[in-house]
Amino acid sequence: MTDTETFVRSGAVLLSLASRQAWPHILAAAHVRPWRLILLHSADENESRRPAERLKAFFDETQDLVGNGGTELQEIPDDNFQAVESRLDELSRHAAPGARRRTLNFTGGNKLMATAAFRWAERNKVASFYLERRNRLTWFEPSGSGFATSACELKGGIANGLDVLALLRCQLSASQVERPGQRLTLSKQGKDLGEKEFHERVMQGKVDALLRVEGTADREVKEGDKLELQTAAVVLKHGAAEVRRSLRLKVDARSSSRPHAEIDLLFNWDGRLWLVDCKDRVSGRLLVNSLRDQLPSIPPPAERLLRRLGDEMKINPIKALKEDLVANVEVGGLRGKVVCVRRVSLPEEVHSYARRNGIDVVEKKDLFQSFRRKMHPRGQASREDLDAVKRHLER
Repeated sequence: MTDTETFVRSGAVLLSLASRQAWPHILAAAHVRPWRLILLHSADENESRRPAERLKAFFDETQDLVGNGGTELQEIPDDNFQAVESRLDELSRHAAPGARRRTLNFTGGNKLMATAAFRWAERNKVASFYLERRNRLTWFEPSGSGFATSACELKGGIANGLDVLALLRCQLSASQVERPGQRLTLSKQGKDLGEKEFHERVMQGKVDALLRVEGTADREVKEGDKLELQTAAVVLKHGAAEVRRSLRLKVDARSSSRPHAEIDLLFNWDGRLWLVDCKDRVSGRLLVNSLRDQLPSIPPPAERLLRRLGDEMKINPIKALKEDLVANVEVGGLRGKVVCVRRVSLPEEVHSYARRNGIDVVEKKDLFQSFRRKMHPRGQASREDLDAVKRHLER
C-alpha cells in the first residue's frame, strides 16, 4: 500500500496553505480525498484570504472531493517564522480532534509560510507534500530523525469530471461571471457515432444533432458560431465532460454591469482549464489583396495606403494572441491552456509568437487530429479520465 493510499483510508485531516492558484488544492484533494480540509490563509485579502474563501465555496459545492461541511478556513501569520509554527501547533491540537492522521500541503503560501510549515511538519513527524506545475507530487514521510521522500506523477485526469463553471469561479479574482453562456455536451447520437462518421459530420458543419445545448449565448448569429460548435463537438468526442460556450466576464464590482471579456469555449481537461479562441474569417492581409485585385488601377498614394493598411492588419493575429494570454492568466491561472482555432493558415511570425508563449494554434482542416494529439499525448484516455467523466455525467 502506498503512502497516499494509507492517507486516503485513514480519515486524515489535510492542512493546506492557500494562495491565488486554486488548482494545486483541487488536484491534491481529488488525489487524496481527505476526511477534513483546513485551508490556511494569511490576512492578505487578494493573495490569500479571498482565494481561500473561493476554494471553500468550491469544495462545499463539489462534495465528492471533501465531505459536506468538511472544509474550514483558518488564518495564520505570513511574516513571522516562529508565529507560523506556533499557530500550526494550536490548530493541530484543537482543529481536528477526531483525526487519526495529519498531512500538510505546503504548495501554496509565500516562501516564509511554506518553509515554516515544512519545518513544523518535520519537527512534529507530520507527513507533507509539494505539487510541482508539471503535476509531480513529492511526498515527505516521517522516517527516523528525518523524512523519506518519494515522488509520483499526479494524474490530472482525476479532475476531468469537475464542473467547468465552478472551477472558473474558484480561480477568478478581479472578475466575475456576467453570463455563464451555453453548456454543451454530446447528444446520444453524438456519443453513439463512430469517430470516422462523427468527423465527417463535423467537417460538413452538421453538428446540431451531435450536441445537447443548455443555456443561452448571443441572439444574433455570428460568423464564428459554426466553428465554435464544430470545435466543441470535437473536444467532447475526445473525452471532455462538458464545454462552456460564450461566457462573459465583468469586473468584480457592484457598480459594474458591462462585460469586459467574452470566452468562446472553455473546458476542463487533464488538471487545467483550456481556453479556446475560435476565429472563422479571412485574414486582413487577404482582404487587402482581394481589394487590390478588384480595382482597375491604383494610383501610387492609394497603393501606399493599401500597403500600410495591410501591414496594420497583419498585426491583428498577434494582438489576438496577446489578448488570449491576458484572459488565460485570470481564467486558468498558471496552469491554464490556450488553444487558437483558425479557418485559414497564419503567417509564420504568428506561429513563432504562439510557440514562444505556449499557445497551440489549430487549423480548421486539422481540427479532429490536432485535438486528439493535444488531449491524449500518450494515446487513448486513461481509465481514470473516463471514470471521472462518467461520475460527472451521472450526477
